[in-house]
Parts: sequence; structure tokens; C-alpha cells
Amino acid sequence: MTIRTTREASGLATVLMDRPARRNAFTMEMYGAFGEALSALDADDSIRCIVVRGAGGTFCAGSDIGGFDESRSGREQAREYARFTLAMTDRLKNTRHPTVAAIEGACVGGGLEIAAMCDIRIAARSSRFGLPINRIGLTVDHDELGDLIQVAGHTAALEMLLEGHVFGAEEALAKRLVTRVVDDGEFEQNVAQTVGRIVAGAPLVNRWHKKFVTRLRDPRPLTLEERDEAYACFDTQDYKAGRAAFASKERPVFTGR
Repeated sequence: MTIRTTREASGLATVLMDRPARRNAFTMEMYGAFGEALSALDADDSIRCIVVRGAGGTFCAGSDIGGFDESRSGREQAREYARFTLAMTDRLKNTRHPTVAAIEGACVGGGLEIAAMCDIRIAARSSRFGLPINRIGLTVDHDELGDLIQVAGHTAALEMLLEGHVFGAEEALAKRLVTRVVDDGEFEQNVAQTVGRIVAGAPLVNRWHKKFVTRLRDPRPLTLEERDEAYACFDTQDYKAGRAAFASKERPVFTGR
């Protein structure tokens, strides 16, 4: 299996892209397994954080070009390919749980798009980024481009696509493709600390904040019902536990209720 999911008692789930011999490049089967894994995690109330990472010191080199003759040999096939693969990766983008991309090595093409869908993106200093698809005569479709622009902006997105160059982590940070850059020797510790802070928080609150931030990207006015949801936390057991723990100077134990 080239997509592996592990879960910990803390509520942490890790989705591992495990095809290191091909720099974790995705096949159609991998896209399907990736989507299934994210759907299962999204439905699980015990999950507090999802980490997406690649095996063998590489995040992901995108889609496996070796399979394009079978799956993207013409316009109709390419359209169907995009419909399926985007439906699978959108499950990462749309999950209610907090997500962290742990980026090492190559993070290019579709791999960069997957990373960009995560809420927090931590890059090892030696990691590499890019969208060099003009070298093989490919375009990204409007949905993919919209996601990229949402993160990096119009100018940076067009620069990456026109130049097709591969660049380092510091440039990726300047382009807002990653949240932070960490020295390679401190990478695992930083990821673990980040995840620890997330899983220690009230899971309902984390999900609400993710939902609110996503909604505020939509220019439509908020409804009264949407505005009222910002106060739903006051009716939760987690709020009572958090308030009591604060008063007694103890660490709260949240149950997600």
C-alpha cells in the first residue's frame, strides 16, 4: 500500500505517501487511497490533527509522469483524470481537522499543491519547491490554479508557472508556500512540537476556527446563523473544563464535547 495511515491515542493521525523509489509520485491508485484515507479521518471525531508527509526524506514529486500515456493521452482523458484526482485531494483541503504538511526533500508539481492544501506547512531547510510543468507541455486547470493563488497570490503563482524553476525553502517562505522553515536537524522536533500544541487544544475550537477562517475567504456577507456559531463554544464541556483548569492553574483535559 503506498498510502499509509497511522493513528495515536493523542488524536494525531499521520498520512504517509510511501513510494520513495519514485519520490512518492502519485499513481491513480494512490490518489484513490489518499482520498479514502482522508475521508475516514474526517469522519472520526477522535482525530485532533492530521500530518501529511512523504517517505524516504521526500515529500512528493507530484503525479507519476510514467502513467500519463494511459491516463492523460488526450483532452477527454485529461479532464476525467483531473476530475478524479482533484476530488481525492480536495478531501484534504476540506477536512474539518487541522492539517500539517511536514515537508522534506522534493515538494514539486502536484506535491506542492497537496502541501498548499494544509493549514500549517513546515519545511526543512534543504527542501525544494516548484511547478516545472511547462517543461513537459502541461497546464494546471482553473481549480488547481485557484488553490495556488489562494496561498501564494497571483504574481507568485504566475512567476512559478512561467519560469518553471525549482527553488529553495527560503524562497518558498517568501512566496507564502510554507509557514516556516526549520533547520534539517531540528525539523522532526519542530513538527512534533507543533502537533503537540494542536492536539493539546480544544478540538471543537480548532475545527471552528478552521471553519471560520475558510468562510471569511468567501466575500458573501455572513448570515446571522453563521455569526451566532462563534458563541457555540460557550455551551461545550470543553469550555467548562478549560475555564476550570485556568482557574486552578492546571492543564485542561479536553474531550471534544
